[in-house]
Amino acid sequence: MARALGTGFLAVSLALPLTTTASHAQNIGWSGSAEANASLFFGNTEQWVVAGATRAAYSDSSVEVRGELRADYAETSDESGGSSVSRRAWLFSTGVDFSPFSKVSPFLLGSVESSLQARIQRRYAGGFGGKLTYIQTEATKLSTSLALLWERTQVMDGNSDPDLAASRLRWSFRLKGGRKLDDRIRFTHETFYQPSVKDMQHFTITSTSTLTFDLNKTLGFTSTLRDSYDSEARNRGARSNNDGQFLVGLRARY
Repeated sequence: MARALGTGFLAVSLALPLTTTASHAQNIGWSGSAEANASLFFGNTEQWVVAGATRAAYSDSSVEVRGELRADYAETSDESGGSSVSRRAWLFSTGVDFSPFSKVSPFLLGSVESSLQARIQRRYAGGFGGKLTYIQTEATKLSTSLALLWERTQVMDGNSDPDLAASRLRWSFRLKGGRKLDDRIRFTHETFYQPSVKDMQHFTITSTSTLTFDLNKTLGFTSTLRDSYDSEARNRGARSNNDGQFLVGLRARY
């Protein structure tokens, strides 16, 4: 959790020096990307991880519609020479922003996900909120948002604890930023903090930081740090409440 918040503060510190030059950079029409990532460990610990994501969005002056599908899979070798699945997760999310280039804009969002490592069979979420944009230029973007979400979680292994599978309301606080460091290098960061409305001791934090080196206008190398914390993961049977990974890969934009 500390790493996730710390990375968020780093993102803010990178962006704040340019707040006095804020202007609107309006990217009208369709845009999207596809990304493939991997990591490999060998020797005392043998593990391989593959991950991928695809995103698409359409924007005009009145509305922005977007969708994202992300998945990852990993296998780890054991002492007997066999292997077992250590990660298997996917997430589909979608959203609609109204007046996306305004300083303040309302939005709708929804998602469905599954995670073997977090012992989540299915988690459905949907809600509404508002976004405050501080900077939106070609070089720098910085915004925060607040939303109210309804969430329903289905737990793996038939866990009978009703508190783990019950529907609940969550607040969703988001910090999102990006900065173009030079003509080829870009840094982006996004952190979600989602506490339960009823009991803020039950919360999740998800942090994603990506450094991209553009090879040309379409392709770029990426290094991505993802860190998430779910205060109820161990209660569902997970090994840890914290789950993180570092990936390198290639991204294509269109």
